[in-house]
Amino acid sequence: MIMSRFLKVGVARILAASLLSICGAMAAHAASTYTVQVTANVDLGNVTSAVTGDTVFRVDPTTGLVTIVSGGATRSSSGASHAVVTIGCTATGVGDCTKNVNVKLGVVGSPTGRARTLSRILIAMGTATLATSPTTPSSPAFAIGPIGANSSKTFFVGADFPIAGDDSGLPTAAAEADFFAWAAEAPTTPSTGDVGRFQARVIRSIALSKGSDLVFGRITKPPTGSGTVSVNATTGVLTATGGAFGLTPPTPTRASFNVTGEGGQAFTVSLPPSFSMIGPAALTVTTTNTAATAPILSSSLGSGGAYAFGVGGSMPVSNTTPDGSYSGSFTVTVAYN
Repeated sequence: MIMSRFLKVGVARILAASLLSICGAMAAHAASTYTVQVTANVDLGNVTSAVTGDTVFRVDPTTGLVTIVSGGATRSSSGASHAVVTIGCTATGVGDCTKNVNVKLGVVGSPTGRARTLSRILIAMGTATLATSPTTPSSPAFAIGPIGANSSKTFFVGADFPIAGDDSGLPTAAAEADFFAWAAEAPTTPSTGDVGRFQARVIRSIALSKGSDLVFGRITKPPTGSGTVSVNATTGVLTATGGAFGLTPPTPTRASFNVTGEGGQAFTVSLPPSFSMIGPAALTVTTTNTAATAPILSSSLGSGGAYAFGVGGSMPVSNTTPDGSYSGSFTVTVAYN
């Protein structure tokens, strides 16, 4: 019986030493260290906003292609642009960086300029492997496969990016809406990471309004031969040659136009070099205008700008031109460069 008790004590001592040895090994092991970086942001470039309402641009996370879901805004570029998130893992011991990584995305902060809050945040895998599918599109949570020791993996982010219209009253120029990307080793819920940006340079829509029509008034034709009648594009004054004369009323006027849009922006004016006036016969009017070769709206980016120009014209009249009333029309358009 005495020997039996000694044996039990001996076993107890051996077990205690074994437990102490295991605890010591666990204390020496350090956890994996993860880093999250948004290494590329989304930039739509120059966007001309719609006159009314929001326009939703959808950024495809896989290709970066940008399409319009709804609204009347336009991009001056067709270039692709998606966000890239890089998650790295630093190993300090055997077994580090071998677990799945939980990831959470969502909107953060307040949009600036004419940007609206991102919606439908979308993902696509780069070098990372999707382990569990995303949840709610507005704030997706998902998991990717193990990063690997002292390595990194990437995935791409797209979203629906709304841009407000002119009727919003929001400022133009820089516009930005942000998202967060958090990551943590499974099964931990992520709470830290980095911030990514969806950006655009927004300008208000360009518009053209007419102030007056091109009016030649009443004209007497030459008694013999032919002459010319012209309305000056700057002053609206009518001149006649070759025996033709102008009579009033009505008073001759040039056509006048006013362009409004984003301050400091260059644009082009397009109008036909000539058009026809129809009456008892056809008369060809050759147009002139006061627009500069490369017109620029007044003021600067972030403010409304304006530009005014006139259109005049000239046409031949002969002693055989039939009497009567003549009228015609021509189309003027403006567009940002």
